[in-house]
Amino acid sequence: MVRQVSDTEYDAVRQEAASFLSARPDLTAADLAQHTTLASVTVRTFVSGTKGRSPEVVDAIRRVLAQAKAGEILLPGGPQSLAITEDHSERVRRVARHGTFYETQTVKRVAEVLDYCVSNCAIGVITCQFGGGKTEAVKAWRRGRGRNIDCSVLEFDEFSSCDKVDFVRELCRQFSLPTYESNQAGGRMFRSLAEHLNEHPCLLVFDQCETLRPRCAQVIRQLWDHTNGAGVGVCMLAAPILLARLRAGKMIDLGALESRIGIFAALTGITRPEFASLVKQEGFDDVEESAFDLWYKAANGSMRRLMRSLDLLKAKHAGKHISEKTIAGVAGHLWGMALAA
Repeated sequence: MVRQVSDTEYDAVRQEAASFLSARPDLTAADLAQHTTLASVTVRTFVSGTKGRSPEVVDAIRRVLAQAKAGEILLPGGPQSLAITEDHSERVRRVARHGTFYETQTVKRVAEVLDYCVSNCAIGVITCQFGGGKTEAVKAWRRGRGRNIDCSVLEFDEFSSCDKVDFVRELCRQFSLPTYESNQAGGRMFRSLAEHLNEHPCLLVFDQCETLRPRCAQVIRQLWDHTNGAGVGVCMLAAPILLARLRAGKMIDLGALESRIGIFAALTGITRPEFASLVKQEGFDDVEESAFDLWYKAANGSMRRLMRSLDLLKAKHAGKHISEKTIAGVAGHLWGMALAA
């Protein structure tokens, strides 16, 4: 008897593939196909939902997704780098809460990357959607197991991410080193910074690296080259688009950095089981299943969106039944999203 693929099974695998590719913009359906016996067009039409309902296609894509998420294939930095992945295999009963902070899988994976960068004086890259919790996870690590580790955190802005001299100047200020307003003094500040880090090594954490211009990325690479022997590690936080830029390899600045990355974590943000657990822990037990589906879709893996929606629901709908219409109203009010209720 030929096995039939149910609509539920088909939709689950297709959505899993679409979510994976969304979190990894450096990959396409063709990359998945290379690890199967399927044609690229077959995988592409499967993900788009137009074809590919056969058991062979579903099983092949489920297998390659499992291998990719386990870090066995399709690593962002190639076979020379380590990959940290989120563990979706265990059912989430309750997410640990510390004050108003929840320790999700994203928080744990960020901590693992930071620990690795410190222990191995390596360059690490963590990608996740905006609002996924990267920045807060670093703060939690610094309060907890990283509290005894020298660490400097710089959040790029539109100026420091585009101007390599401004970037070096901001780093020098963090270490109370002399700074100069003249752009001609960039080399002098860079060498002073490298000398200081060789004498006082620490972990350098750079946030919002998706805005980074290639020349600033080159500065990070060169700074690490000059100091990693003394014990300096680097961790870069970014939106997933950084992976696509690194893989393109058209700019030597990014290619030189990409070849030195020792660990990647391409994260997807808050998982569905975690989302459900947090909603219950925040006191919302009477939520329609369809409303929950709409809510999770609107949050799109963002912890920030979840918490803001919870604040609004507590103010106006505490103790009440939560319907699709309620969630559609919240999405429209907070994010300007028109969702079908």
